[in-house]
Amino acid sequence: MDDIFLVKQAQNGNSQAFRLLVLRYQKPLFKFLNGFRLPSGRVEEIAQDTLFKAYQNLASYDQGKGASFATWLFVIAKHLALNELDRSEYRHSTVEMDQAMDLECPAPSAQEILVKEQTRQRVHDALRQVAEPFRSALLLSTIEELKLAEIAEIEQCSLGTVKSRIFRGKQLLAELLTKSFEADP
Repeated sequence: MDDIFLVKQAQNGNSQAFRLLVLRYQKPLFKFLNGFRLPSGRVEEIAQDTLFKAYQNLASYDQGKGASFATWLFVIAKHLALNELDRSEYRHSTVEMDQAMDLECPAPSAQEILVKEQTRQRVHDALRQVAEPFRSALLLSTIEELKLAEIAEIEQCSLGTVKSRIFRGKQLLAELLTKSFEADP
């Protein structure tokens, strides 16, 4: 079943149709929100808030306005995440790291684990330092693997601007990572 069918069913009061939309978009929402580097507990809450707001405002969603349901949902998530980041308690705090690690070999050495974790930490730290319009476009293109047109809808800007933001975001991330690795012998 496609999104439009499920949305129309949910708009007509079919809660199971909305449940299917939740199941479809739950993981992509978590992946997207994790890119904002919020504490994991807040990511869950913001994902839930996103789905709740979508449910509350489902009657106002109109596919005829050009935005897909996914785009509409990610715009809600983005605004909630940015509002959370604007709160002073997160501006200068260190964000907790995810505990799960994908280990390629069953028994890596302590040195390998340390190097991998340090590299991962540097990437996350550098990503947090990339300015918002660039970071958001970069996350949507690399983590969510959305098409440029979908990113333009979410970001509410032109296709050219999206391309520029992704390019500049990659440049900024590379510069930050280069500085990070040069600073540590």
